[in-house]
Order: sequence, then structure tokens, then C-alpha cells
Amino acid sequence: MTKREKQFVMTGMLFGMLLAAVFYGVSRHLHGGAGKVHAVTIVQARESEPEPPSQVADSGVGETLSAVQLTVQEQQQIGVQTVEAQRRNLRRTLSTVAQVEQPETGLTSISARVSGRIDKLFVDFTGQAVQRGQEIALIYSPDIFSTAEEYRLALENRKRLGSGAESQAISGAEDLVAASRRRLELWGVTPQQIEEIASSSKPQIDLPIYSPASGIVTERKVTEGQYVSAGESLYTLSDLSSVWVKAELYQPDLASIRVGQVAEISGDVPNGTVHGHVAFIDPMVNPQTRTASVRIQVPNQQMRLRPGMFVQVNFAMPEGGDVLVVPRSAVVDTGTRKIVYLAKKNGIFEGTEVRVGPPSDQYYPILTGLKVGDRVVTQGHFLIDSQTRITGGMTGLFGGSTQFESGQEAASTIRFGFRADPAAPKGGSNTTVHVTVLDASGKPITDAEVKVALVMPAMPAMNMPEMRSPADLAWNGSDYAGTLKVPSSGSWNVEIEARRNGQRLGTYHSRLAAQ
Repeated sequence: MTKREKQFVMTGMLFGMLLAAVFYGVSRHLHGGAGKVHAVTIVQARESEPEPPSQVADSGVGETLSAVQLTVQEQQQIGVQTVEAQRRNLRRTLSTVAQVEQPETGLTSISARVSGRIDKLFVDFTGQAVQRGQEIALIYSPDIFSTAEEYRLALENRKRLGSGAESQAISGAEDLVAASRRRLELWGVTPQQIEEIASSSKPQIDLPIYSPASGIVTERKVTEGQYVSAGESLYTLSDLSSVWVKAELYQPDLASIRVGQVAEISGDVPNGTVHGHVAFIDPMVNPQTRTASVRIQVPNQQMRLRPGMFVQVNFAMPEGGDVLVVPRSAVVDTGTRKIVYLAKKNGIFEGTEVRVGPPSDQYYPILTGLKVGDRVVTQGHFLIDSQTRITGGMTGLFGGSTQFESGQEAASTIRFGFRADPAAPKGGSNTTVHVTVLDASGKPITDAEVKVALVMPAMPAMNMPEMRSPADLAWNGSDYAGTLKVPSSGSWNVEIEARRNGQRLGTYHSRLAAQ
């Protein structure tokens, strides 16, 4: 054996001893010592109840996988809570991370209508808020200057001719005024600016440039003194009174989203959440991520959302009405199947496989395996289920709970009692075990064949097979007693079986911790 293999074996042995010590400590804490006698009851594993046809269709679904009977005290110790399976209207919330973006429809480019020199900028940094009609720059343009002079001179000429001039001259003066005014309008000079040119006795050298929209400056492309050409962009504005929130959804979720659907935006959003509506669903799926973009239009008057922020998007999606459901906490997911534990009479809990649909926020829809009114365990079932996997039965942790097998028949109610003397024997020594078997009236059964065995489960990772130490018990006038060899220290499963005339009366499982 190599050094590495030795280290692996030693690590496995230490882990096994630690696990055994933990379960032994929990068992002693719950029951005040391993030697305590526990009286429990074996009953029929599953009550006779008709199953709907839909529950019989799936192989294994709805069948009892295992069962255990717990006393009221044991149920209280592990915190067992139950609820009834009910019919409800389900609503599922789809959550994903999204990013805030500036809306493409809210972008405005402010361009120069004429060539010229930027003499003054009133908006000189990005991020500055601009209102519609606000003066943002002064531009000197020779073309505007000469046309403004032509317009002013045309006005003076028309005024000088007066009403006594020939009609042809008056018509020519009107045409000259109209032509020069038209040129100014085509270059973007506002009517108010044209009136200022007409009323001014001095030539207007710099022409103001006004913002055609409100928004935030996202780009400033000019500086003072720069010469620009006609059509050249000076600023880019973004109207953030509403923003886009883009979320990436996987293919299976796209079918549940529709245009106009309400979405809740949360995360690092000031003053709580905001709401928007789905405005667009990308018709193309990204072949690398297998996702498609969903665009949400969100009002943003108070600037609670800013481009570049990451937020949480929640879509409320109805899953159907009037379906049989159980709380999500009631379903144990083993990876290969879903199991719930049914609470029956007399403290019996049965593990039952179910088939479920996509879960909502709080519930699992039950497709097969349960019916309305079935009471299921919502708290405490993980402790029961984990113990089933560790010990192969439902008894190791509780020290005396009864395990049932699927399909087990019992003609009568049987009660067992178990104790060991000494209660915590040393490994390699013997211990005397005592078992009582009582009938439905509480009287001892004296003519049974009682067998007991100490079992240590196999540990394949450590190449250790199962260890078993059996013994037959004999009636001594008060109970069934016998001597058991305890091969080694550790936590041992105790398996007890009682038979009469070849028919099994019942089985009982407990735990024995050897020092």
C-alpha cells in the first residue's frame, strides 16, 4: 500500500469515527442515554385508500417508500410540522439581473446648420442637464452674417420705396425680402432671431444656437474657437426621463414573457422598487449564451435609475389556477426523485414519491402522488430522510422509532422494548440485551422467536465490508434475553425481528454505542 493510499484510509476512518460520535451524542441528548427502553408501535404500513387513476399511471409515484412511527415527544424534539395539500392559484416569479441603458429613442444630436466658428459655449461638460430652447453656444458664420445684412438692407429698401413707387419695383423689393428671409430660415435661424435682425441697427455677428430638446449631455464634440462645417455634430443629448432596462432571458423563459407585461425593478434602487412594462422582445437568440434580450421601458422622472446600473428584474408569471400544491419546504429533492412525508394516524410518517411541476415562489404543484387533504411534513422531514440514508432505516437518531417496509401487513398491533446491559459496552466485550414484545392489549408475547443483530454498515470507500453480530434471544419469564458480542467500538445499528409459527410479527430498530 502506497503512502497516499494509507493517508486516504486513515482520513476515511477518522471521518467515520467522527460521524458515529456525532450521532451517538445527538441520540443521548434526545433520549438521556442509550440504555433507555423505548415502547413503540407497529401498525399496517399504509392505510387502504383509493388512488386516483392519474396517480397510478406513473411507476413508483404515490407508493410508500418507507415509514416510521414517532412518539409525540420525538415529534416535538425534532420540530415536526405538517400542513394539508390544497388547491391554489399559482404565480411564479422569474428573477434575473439586468442593466440600465439610455434609451435609443431619447437621443438627440445638436448639429451646426451653417459653417462657422464657435465663439462661445454655454454648455461645456458632459453630464450637464439641458432644457429645450436653452441657449447652448454662439457661432460666427460669414454666410449668416452676409444673409442677415441682405435681409436688413432688403427691408430698408422696401421701406424707402414706400407706397408711391411703381408696382413692379415694390414687387421686386418684396421678393428680395422674402428670399433673404427664406435663406435665414433654412439655416435654422428662428423667427425671433429674424425679428431681432430686422429691428437691430447694427449687424449681428454671433448667432445663438438653441437646444431643440431636453436631456443630459452625453457627448461634447466642440470647443470654443473651433471651426465647424454645416451638419457637423456639436452635442449629443440623452433624455433620461425614461430609461431602458435590458434583461437576458434563457430560451425556456421567453415563452412566458409578453409585450406590455409589468416588471418590477429592484436591487440598489433608491427609495425601493420601480415598475415598468416590457416594450420589446428580441426576435434573435444569442447562439453563444442561448439568451435573448428583453427591453423594459421604465419611467425615471426622479433619476432613480442611471445608465450603467445593474438591477434585479422580477417578472410575475401566472402558472395556472386551481392546482394541487404543497409548500416547497415539504418536498425532499434527492436528485433523482421528489419525496414528501405523509403524516398518518398514530404518529406514522410515510415517505411517498411524487411528480411535481415547475415551482412557484412558495409552492410545488403536485401532478401525481397526492390528493387534496393529505397532510405532509414541512419541518423535520430532512432529519428523518437523512437518517434513513445513513442507517438504512428510520431509527438511528431517535433510538427507538419503528421502521416499516412498503407492503408490510400486520394483523395486530405490536409494541417492542429494548435495553442493553451495560448500556454502553466496550468494543470486543459482550453485552446482555433484553427485548419485550407486547400484543395489542399490552400483554407479553411469550411464544415468539426473537432474533437480534448488531450491524455496522459497509464503508466501500475504506474497503470495509458490513459487520454483523447476530444472536437468538430466549424467553426468561419476564422478557427475551441473550448475549451479544460487540466486535468493536463505534455506533452499531440494532435490528430485532419477532416471528411466530414462521410468520413475522414485526421488526424493530435501535442504536447501540460502544466505547
